[in-house]
Amino acid sequence: MDINRLNEFITLAEHLNYSKAAAQLFLTQPSLSRHIHDLEKTLGARLFVRDTHSVSLTEAGKLFYPEAKEIMKHYQHAVASVRDLAASAGGNLSIGFLGAASQPFFTGFVADFTQHYPNINLTLQCGDLDPLAKQLLDGDLDICFITHVDSSFFSGLQSDFILHDGLMIALSPSHPLADRERLTLEDLSGLPAIAFSMQSNPITRDFHIQMFKKAGLHYNISCETADVETALFFVRLNKGYFILPRHLTFMAEDLPHIPLYTADGKRCVIPLNLLWKKDNENPSL
Repeated sequence: MDINRLNEFITLAEHLNYSKAAAQLFLTQPSLSRHIHDLEKTLGARLFVRDTHSVSLTEAGKLFYPEAKEIMKHYQHAVASVRDLAASAGGNLSIGFLGAASQPFFTGFVADFTQHYPNINLTLQCGDLDPLAKQLLDGDLDICFITHVDSSFFSGLQSDFILHDGLMIALSPSHPLADRERLTLEDLSGLPAIAFSMQSNPITRDFHIQMFKKAGLHYNISCETADVETALFFVRLNKGYFILPRHLTFMAEDLPHIPLYTADGKRCVIPLNLLWKKDNENPSL
């Protein structure tokens, strides 16, 4: 039984008014009515009698009300006990993160975490994708917030999705596609592309290659670079296009940067995930 349905029953039993109960629960009246009906169906008994003027408890409802209150009391006590235990636990947790990619939420995350777990000491390390991934796999970091990977990328790792960031195409102002409002993978297939080298950023490079490969298209790497700044320098020389996430477009403010889509109109994105090793025995994790 859903604990939320139990709480909704208790609230309605105390108000005996669907409008007031729904407002307190931040629900619409039809939603509350449907939830109560689902609960009655689960229990196999009507809990309320409702007519045009009033709402009242049935005999089954009167019997269920004190029992439901007791269940909620024990549930809330159990939750509070676990949270108190977690808050009092000490330890250390090392976190790696991509600075710009994590910026939309990371500051708030750290503030919220330290408020709830004041006795856990956080060690924060901002870095690039590949070094962070290596440190995670080597056990030097407990968790990482990184992009361009999913739960199947590394064996022995677990993943939770955080958010998506749209991919953009940076072009020279003189590029034939520079005046387009949007671009597709098909538009770019076979055209000269500036890509990261295998030595500097193999994960991002492979992500871009696979994105085109899955669409049956050709990612034509004409120039390799070690970093974003150099890649954008070659874009300005009109040596090709460069794929970058939206959060880095501030580095290409003087260049056209155009949203990238698939042929069926889906936005091309990179996932930002939280990753950790399955066998990490750090209790703070």
